[in-house]
Order: sequence, then C-alpha cells, then structure tokens
Amino acid sequence: MRTELSRHNWGSLRAMGGEADRVPESILALLSSETEDDAWAAYWELENYVVVQGQLFEASQYVVPVLLAALAEEISQVARKAVLELLFQLVSGESDTEEVERGNPDLGSICRQNAQEGIWVIYRELCSGHYDLARDILEVIDRDRDRFAHFVDAYPRGRRKKQRGRVG
Repeated sequence: MRTELSRHNWGSLRAMGGEADRVPESILALLSSETEDDAWAAYWELENYVVVQGQLFEASQYVVPVLLAALAEEISQVARKAVLELLFQLVSGESDTEEVERGNPDLGSICRQNAQEGIWVIYRELCSGHYDLARDILEVIDRDRDRFAHFVDAYPRGRRKKQRGRVG
C-alpha cells in the first residue's frame, strides 16, 4: 500500500479546493485507525476532499488502487469498514463539473475500472464479514452478473456468523 501511495505526486493532482497534497497523510491516518472515531475522522478528510457528494476530483482515480492494496493488508476492522465505504463512494461517483471542464469527464468509469482490477479483494470482503459494503461495491463494478449473483447466493448475509456460532 505504501508503495502504491508513493507512486504519485499528490501535490500535482487536484482535489476539492486545490491540490491533493494531504491525501497520503489522510490515507495513512485512516489505515492506522484503531477506533471508530479515528477511522471516521480520517474518512471524512478524504470523503470531503477527493470525492464530495458523489463528485470526483482528479486524485480519486489514484486513491482506488491504494485502498485496494490496503484491503490486502492487515488493518483494523474499523479501518477496513471505512476503507470499503470510501471505495463505494469513489466507484459510485462521477466527475465534478470542474473536472469535466478541465478535460476529465471519465473519472467515475476510471475509478470503477481501477476497482475491477482488485475485484477478488472485494469478493474476499463479501465472503468474510463486510457483506453489505462489499456487495454494494460489487454491484457497481462487477460486469459478470452471473458471478455476482452466484457469490451473493453462496454467501448470504450473516452466514459466517452462523458458522462461527456453531463451532464456538
């Protein structure tokens, strides 16, 4: 995740209100969060910066691969939930009007395409505990509707908890 984060000159990318130079710091704060308060404070720094009410800014397309890499690592459950929520906001968004005017009308489709590259990371989340958030993301990005339906049927909400209850 850190390597993916370091690939970009964030200060040269746009976010709401200017440059995206504080994105790396906010992402690292999110990923190191151990409490809900810390996770959501970091989340809102990003949600109101690279995506604002579904409107995407230039930096958003580069945040998606960083979040996918983070999901492949060991992070707290509160951080994982906030990462998935942010990922959903990014893949559900569309270019802000300022970005369209600057020649970036396809940020939404780019974010979705970037998320598709890590689709199995999202499927792992669906199967292992963050069902609702992962399902929402997959509903937007997975073009293979048969696969999506099969996984949703095979891993209905709460199945993992029931299995744990039988074992313990």
